[in-house]
Amino acid sequence: MRHAQTWRHLSFFGICLALFCAPGVPLADAATKGPWISVNGGSLSVGIDVSPNSCNPDTLSGDTWADRLVLGSVLPSTFVTASTDIPTYNPALISQAEVQSTAPQTVVYSINPKARWSDGTPIRARDFIATWDEERGQGPMIASSSVAPATGSTSSSTTTTTTSPVLKNAGPTPTATPAIEAIIPGATAQTGPTFGYRQIATLKGSNHGLTVTAIFRTPYADWQSLFNYLLPAKVLKTSGWTPSCVAPTPSYDLSGGPFVLHSVSASTIVLDKNPHYWGTKPALTTITIKIAQNSAQLAHWLATGVVEVALPDGFSGSFLSAATKPNLNTQLTLSATLLQLEFSTATSLTQSVAVRDGLAHFIDRSKVLNQVAGWSEATLAVAQSHFFAQSDKDYPGPPPLPSVVTGQATYKPSPTAAPVPTPPFPTTADVVTAAHTLESVGDNQRRTGAWETNTGATLRLRFAINESDPWAAVSANVIATQWRAQGITVTVIPVKTATQAGVDLTNGVANVALLALHTSPYPSQAIAWFTPLLGAGGTDGSQDWSGLNNATISSLLVAASQELNPVNAEPLYTSADSDLWATMPSLPLFAEPSVTSWLGSLSGVVPNTFGPGLMWNVSLWAHRAPATSVKSP
Repeated sequence: MRHAQTWRHLSFFGICLALFCAPGVPLADAATKGPWISVNGGSLSVGIDVSPNSCNPDTLSGDTWADRLVLGSVLPSTFVTASTDIPTYNPALISQAEVQSTAPQTVVYSINPKARWSDGTPIRARDFIATWDEERGQGPMIASSSVAPATGSTSSSTTTTTTSPVLKNAGPTPTATPAIEAIIPGATAQTGPTFGYRQIATLKGSNHGLTVTAIFRTPYADWQSLFNYLLPAKVLKTSGWTPSCVAPTPSYDLSGGPFVLHSVSASTIVLDKNPHYWGTKPALTTITIKIAQNSAQLAHWLATGVVEVALPDGFSGSFLSAATKPNLNTQLTLSATLLQLEFSTATSLTQSVAVRDGLAHFIDRSKVLNQVAGWSEATLAVAQSHFFAQSDKDYPGPPPLPSVVTGQATYKPSPTAAPVPTPPFPTTADVVTAAHTLESVGDNQRRTGAWETNTGATLRLRFAINESDPWAAVSANVIATQWRAQGITVTVIPVKTATQAGVDLTNGVANVALLALHTSPYPSQAIAWFTPLLGAGGTDGSQDWSGLNNATISSLLVAASQELNPVNAEPLYTSADSDLWATMPSLPLFAEPSVTSWLGSLSGVVPNTFGPGLMWNVSLWAHRAPATSVKSP
C-alpha cells in the first residue's frame, strides 16, 4: 500500500517534483547522435481523439481525461499525481501543506504569495472556501438516459442555487419508465470525492488570505486529493459551478498555471504561455491541441507531421504501426482507467446476489481481454481488484513495466507477464457453476437453451453500452455474445457517455452496464463507487450506479478512509474488496491500455496515467537541438 509517511509534514524543501524544480539539462537520444539541449520558444501541436465537454473538470460531466488534459496546465491544483503514482504538492500554488494535528485532524495550507489568476487577482483563501462550499454537494438536475449541460446557474461563496430543465427519458427502454431526477456530483476521483470535503468541519482563511486551515470532523487520509483544479471565487459567484459550457472557456477558466486558454473551437484549442506565471517558466510559447475524429486520423496526423505528440483514447495495430517510425518515441503502458461490468442491485432481475454471481460466471474474462486488448501489451492481465487498476502501485499483484516501443535508448520488448496471486474470481467461464447458481434461485434453462426467471419470463438483460469509450464498446459486444451463447437474452442500449450508462443503471433503465472507473492514489474514492453514503448514483458526488447498499462494505471503506497510516488501512480495503467479490455488484475486467507518441526531438514528455495525464509536466516540454547549433547568449 502507500508509503506510511505520506500523511506527515510536507514542505517545499522536503518534496519537489522535477515538474516544478528541475532546470533544463543536456540530453542524448537514440534516434539522434550526440548531446542535444532544450531550447526556449517555439510552438507544439498535440493530437487527441476525444473532445473536452466542460469548463469545470470537478463536475461529473467534466470528469473526462480530455477536460483534465486541457485544463491541467491552466487551473491550479494543490497536489499533482506524478507518473510514479505519488501525490506531490505544487509549490507554485502552495509553499507548504502540513498536518498540524490529528486530534482533530488539522491541515494548514500556506499559499504561495506570488500565486495569482491570469487577470491579476491574487489566489487566496477565498478561492479554497468557494470550492469547498460547492464540492460539498450542490448542482443541477439531470434525468436518466439523456444528459445535457445545465442551462443556467448562480452561485455565491456560501450557497448555490441552480435551475435547469428536467430532461425527458430518451433511453430505449422496453417499458415506459418515468424520468428520475438526479444531481450531477461536484467532485471526481481525481480531485477528491465529495465525502472528503464533507469531512471538513471548518475552513478558514488567515494571514491576509495566504493561510488556509481545514479542521476535519473525522480523520481523512486522502486529504491531498482536495482542492485541485481550482477556479476563482469570483467566477463561481457570477457563473456558478456548472455553467452551460460545452468546452473549456477562457472567460471561465482563468489561468493559475503555466498556460492560458487563448482560443477554443470544436477542432482546435490553443494554449498560450502565461506571461504572468510566477512558477517554472514554460519553454514553449504556444501549444495547439488538435482534436481528431478517431485514432486513424490521429495516426495520419502523426505520420504527416500535423501533430508532434499524439494520445489516442483507444487505438489499433495500425496506430502502433504509424507510431513506430524512427523519429518517434512511443510508450505503450496501462492507464489508470479500470473497466468494470456493473449490475443493478435494485432491479428485480439482478437484485439477487446469486443471479449476479451466476451471470458473472458465464463470462470468460480472459477471452474478453485477449479479444479486445491483449494484443497490445503482454503484461496486461485480468483485473483482480475493485479499487485499483493494474497500473496502480497498490494493485494486488506486480504492476507492468512501461514498454517503450521504439526510439529510446531504454527500448526493450514487453517482458513476459510476471506471476500474479491466485485470482479472487475465475478469469475464465464456469458454465456449470453459473447454471447451478441460477437454478438455486429458481431460474431455469428451457429445452431451447434460453434461460427463464423463476416467474417463467425470459431472462432478458438490458445492457447499457457507452459507445464513446472504444475499449468499453468492444468489450461489451464480446460479453453480450458470450451471454447469448449461454442462452441469456441481451438487449443492447447504446448511450453516448459513461454518465448516461450509469444513470440508466441507477434508474432501472438497464440491468447491466460497462463503466470505466478512473483510479488514483486515493482509494477512499471507492466510497463514491460502492456505498450510498453520498446518496443515490448521480447525487452529490455518488457514482454508486449499481445501487449497492451493504452496511459491512460501507463501514470498512469509511474506516479505511480514516486511517492516516496506510499500513492500517490496507487490510480494511482488502476486506472490502473481498466482500465486493462475494456480493458481485460489479465484475472488474482490465485496465485500459494507453499509448503516447512524440517526436524524438522533444524533451520533457513523460506519459502519466493519473491526474491531468499527458500534460502533467508541460512546463518542462521543449524542442531540442544539437548543442553546436544553439548560439550562446
